[in-house]
Amino acid sequence: MHRKTLILLILLPQLLQASSVALIGGDATPDGRPLLMKLRDNAENANQEYVYNNDGQYAYVGITYTDVTNQCWGGYNEVGFCIINSNAHNLDDSVAGPDDDGYIIRQGLMTCQTVADFQGIMDSTNLTGRTRPANYGVIDAFGNGAFFEASDHEYVIYDLNDSTAAPDGYMVRANFAYSGGPYHLGQHRHDRALALLDSAYAGGFLTHHFVVQFVCRDLVNEDTDPYPLPFDGREGLLPYGLLHTHDALNRDITKSGMVIQGIQIGENPLLSVIWAMVGEPIATAALPLWVHAESTPPEFDSPGGAPLNIRAQAVRLYLYQRQYAFDALDTWRLVNDRGAGWQPFLTSVENAAFASGDSALAIWRNTGLPSVGSVADFQNSVAAIAYQQLLAWGPPQSPLLVLTYLPNSQVELSWTQIDLDVFGRPITVSGYTIYASDQPFYNRLTGDSLMTVTGPPIILPTTPIQQFYQVRGQP
Repeated sequence: MHRKTLILLILLPQLLQASSVALIGGDATPDGRPLLMKLRDNAENANQEYVYNNDGQYAYVGITYTDVTNQCWGGYNEVGFCIINSNAHNLDDSVAGPDDDGYIIRQGLMTCQTVADFQGIMDSTNLTGRTRPANYGVIDAFGNGAFFEASDHEYVIYDLNDSTAAPDGYMVRANFAYSGGPYHLGQHRHDRALALLDSAYAGGFLTHHFVVQFVCRDLVNEDTDPYPLPFDGREGLLPYGLLHTHDALNRDITKSGMVIQGIQIGENPLLSVIWAMVGEPIATAALPLWVHAESTPPEFDSPGGAPLNIRAQAVRLYLYQRQYAFDALDTWRLVNDRGAGWQPFLTSVENAAFASGDSALAIWRNTGLPSVGSVADFQNSVAAIAYQQLLAWGPPQSPLLVLTYLPNSQVELSWTQIDLDVFGRPITVSGYTIYASDQPFYNRLTGDSLMTVTGPPIILPTTPIQQFYQVRGQP
């Protein structure tokens, strides 16, 4: 075996699991409530779901794989203990066996009330040995928070209330530990997340809205800042407007995400909420889940796979142009030069969910939590409405345009009638808008709108300057 191939095989298992995480204390947020963020990166299994579980001392809601019931990779429990993690590839890893971080997190959710309780789990697993070195981020209902950088038999604590560890009251980790060796996998993601949190903290808007929409979905990679979208340029050998995402916060291997909003000291821990994304953040909406509901909506957890996740996977196939590179994201499918596209639509759906969830929480904080059934009905309604909206979205496919130059300085435009949307589903097109430009549509600009017609063909006069044409179907 060649040496280069051997190196690739050694590194590949590490790259299959990653994640970017953050702990944000209540002192850093406008409303005084802490936040935890996790972007769950996994190159193998996109089938994710959020589950409710009451098998242990405490009930919890968390993220896991479809039909996996004995592990969890982030969530919060009924007494306000919240936990996330990222793999740390620069810590000692001498213990053989399957990865154990999913078991450790589930044990924490089932048995822990405080950060000190979780330290007890770290002490006990120091003795037995841990098979997956990781950064565990935890917060409790009493204002405590910490990262535990845990290797095979040791751990180092970084306290959220320590001004040296968290000068402004928040901390970020990618896939390396501060206490580990020089191999810093995900340094760019770490630095970018920290810079975004710095800007929000300085401006006084470090909220769950900001973290979901601007940190979890950030697309700046090591070489390119594509903002404002759509990306008006080329990156390397990719076609115009496409962007590599593999080293961005929102990556081609990001399969789910969460932002947990905790409570102020003294509030009911059941008022904590997960803003849950069961799919790549740019492909799905963050929707609220509460432990007090004693369930998760069927859109998040169903026998055949979470419908929201299935929809997100279909959207990912539309957004990525994998014939050029596996991580080649088409930013013009996110948002085009007219301000339309998937991302503005997604934001509108999510903003409605934020408005509903935030309003409900404001009432519950003042009047007390309603019944279990009422909270379940509410979160189920938010999820069902959002899912139906996300499912319904689908612009028409682009028609293939044929130009025929005619006598008498005329040109005929013809195209095949569109009867499918971009997801291959039947669609009825109300008309076709014709755009013209004196420049080729290489840069995917729409040009000037000439007219909207019911169908082909149409005949137009030619002009002294050569014209280029584009046709777009109108739903």
